[in-house]
Amino acid sequence: MRKSIGSCLLIAGIAILASCGKETKEPDFLEPVEYMALEPGKTLIYQLDSIVKRDFDDVNFDTLSYQAKDVVDSEITDNLGRKSWRVYRYLRPLESTDESAWQPDMTYMITPLRTGVEVIEHNLRFQKLAFPVSLNTVWRGNSHINTTPGGPLDYLDAWQYSYTDIGGSFSPFDTPYDNTITILQADEALGVMDEKPESPDLDAYRTYAVEVYAKGIGLIYKELRYWVFSARTVDNNGTPTQPFPFGKTEGAGIRLRLISHN
Repeated sequence: MRKSIGSCLLIAGIAILASCGKETKEPDFLEPVEYMALEPGKTLIYQLDSIVKRDFDDVNFDTLSYQAKDVVDSEITDNLGRKSWRVYRYLRPLESTDESAWQPDMTYMITPLRTGVEVIEHNLRFQKLAFPVSLNTVWRGNSHINTTPGGPLDYLDAWQYSYTDIGGSFSPFDTPYDNTITILQADEALGVMDEKPESPDLDAYRTYAVEVYAKGIGLIYKELRYWVFSARTVDNNGTPTQPFPFGKTEGAGIRLRLISHN
């Protein structure tokens, strides 16, 4: 028995020595910044569909469409002393081809880091991408945002970002883009059927957010929709109160689809 054990130990020792002589190859991970094109003058043109509540209507939404142009301006330093890129966004009517029709809309910043890519827009800091770019990577992209329950940004609370597709092709319109990554940011629903409240007698909510980036180009698709439906209610006498009979919906949304880029 001892001889048998000794032989096994000898064989195990040889195996260990042999393995020590081999180099361990680290996995090749894609860097998140590879999905950004951060250089002065880089321009991306989108169709921007803004989903807003219809005037004088408790439950329905309207879609307002524009062209949006994002132009990378220059490298700057953010308020944390980190190197960032300033981006200007302009809007014009959807069918316009008049270059003088572009109007300033907003300015945002992109900050590439070793841990991922942050974007600051409307004074809100999102971690849009995380390292490594892997289907196993999950992160809290809204962790720097105050999402106090009952506050105006509570719908952003506890979003868990994850890569759901890496390297695939994606078509915002008819043109496919290769080497893309898809980030699912949120997908939650209660009392929802066909993207609408299932019943006027039950409260409901829907939150969905996804972004798609193409390697060497940047953001090519974005969709965000969120709403909360409050069912019809009754007062202490059992009389239906407003809004009756349909309930009330609060929320908004956006869809961004790349048209072209330089």
